[in-house]
Amino acid sequence: MDRKLVESTFVSLDGVISAPQEWSPPYRDDEQAQYAHDLLFAADALLLGRKTYEGFAEAWAGREGELPSLALPPDRWAASGSSRAYGGA
Repeated sequence: MDRKLVESTFVSLDGVISAPQEWSPPYRDDEQAQYAHDLLFAADALLLGRKTYEGFAEAWAGREGELPSLALPPDRWAASGSSRAYGGA
């Protein structure tokens, strides 16, 4: 089955992508939150980097409801150079 790949990254105008939790909060607003929400809720699977996956798994573990089930859906893959195994499909 063919799937559409949508990529989403926090990036500053000068190209910074690391540690968005440190520099992006002043730029977040209702419009950005709605965009992120819509993007996540439209996905039927997630392809995450290893560190992002670990962050999602830690943040959403044990929580219930619509958002945690979308943040860690049954179909998810973690891209990594490590041989460490992760849950999911």
